[in-house]
Amino acid sequence: MRDEAIMVEIAVPGQRWEVEFMEDGTVVIEKFISDGDIYDVKEIETLFKDFSD
Repeated sequence: MRDEAIMVEIAVPGQRWEVEFMEDGTVVIEKFISDGDIYDVKEIETLFKDFSD
């Protein structure tokens, strides 16, 4: 997030986009794309192991 921008989050099937509109007219887009895999509750342990301090 930037103080000089407005960010819009857009969700479509299998993707989430963050679109930032800057004061100077620049538009920046970041796309988060799913590989389609669905996980069960066991994945929580993996996520905590891999991403916690």
